[in-house]
Amino acid sequence: MFCGIGNLSPDFGRSIKSSIIYILVIVSISFLTIPASITNNIKVTVASPLAPVQKIISQTSDFFKSRFKKLASVASNAQKNEEMEEEVFFLNNKIVKQQDAINAYKQKLEFVSKFKEGNYSDEKPIIADIIGYDVSNFRKSITIDVGTKQGASVGDIVVFGNALVGRISAIGRSSGRVVLVTDPTSNVPVRFLKSRTQGMVQGTADGTCIMKYVPRQTDIYESDKVVSSGIGGAFPKSLYVGDVIEVKQKNAKLFKDIKIKPRVAISRIEHVLVIRKQSVERISEPEVNHQGIEKRRPDENM
Repeated sequence: MFCGIGNLSPDFGRSIKSSIIYILVIVSISFLTIPASITNNIKVTVASPLAPVQKIISQTSDFFKSRFKKLASVASNAQKNEEMEEEVFFLNNKIVKQQDAINAYKQKLEFVSKFKEGNYSDEKPIIADIIGYDVSNFRKSITIDVGTKQGASVGDIVVFGNALVGRISAIGRSSGRVVLVTDPTSNVPVRFLKSRTQGMVQGTADGTCIMKYVPRQTDIYESDKVVSSGIGGAFPKSLYVGDVIEVKQKNAKLFKDIKIKPRVAISRIEHVLVIRKQSVERISEPEVNHQGIEKRRPDENM
């Protein structure tokens, strides 16, 4: 009977392991003594079947490396683009702000030049920005950023170019309230540009004006221009007030019903000019006694 492998003696197993180790050592030593040309052939022979596998592994590694580099580059570029877009956003904001300031400055220069062309006053006008509106049914006024600090006072006239806007009715240190010509409490002495017929322009609740005290026999036409007359001295003469848009005549009335469209649309402007009042020299009449003899002051007798 043959005996199984499990029945082999331990000494036999140890002898086999020792034999294998000896053989491997001998083969290794023999490789060291073999010429280089032969060992190279052996290496080529052994490596040839593995070449395709090595190529695939190398290509796969290169592919993933390039992809990772591209992803890193894309992420870096995306961050740079985001930073550049943010910078461009703020630069555009600054450009718009500067353009707005330049346009406002140009407009102010145009105001001053138009005012000088009209030559309404020897004094320099005050340029003011509109900072508030009150256009309710009962009041028509604006607030400007000019007050006593800038030399303005109550009664000063406010214009846009050569057109009348209104008059300062209240003043503070750095701001003032301007009653517009469209305010129901505003009354401006005026005359027609062509016929020279005089009247009074008063504001209404609907944002237009009416011209009062024009005799019924006067020939008035739509689009006729109305300018300030200067009567009374409250307003300079020849300021453009508005245009006739409607003329009515009732049989029982002595005066025509004339509706005026103001020259200045207050909602469309940002700046105005303040014309300071002209000081009027008051000449006092000499005092006389009961005998009709003029009294002299003590300094006049010297």
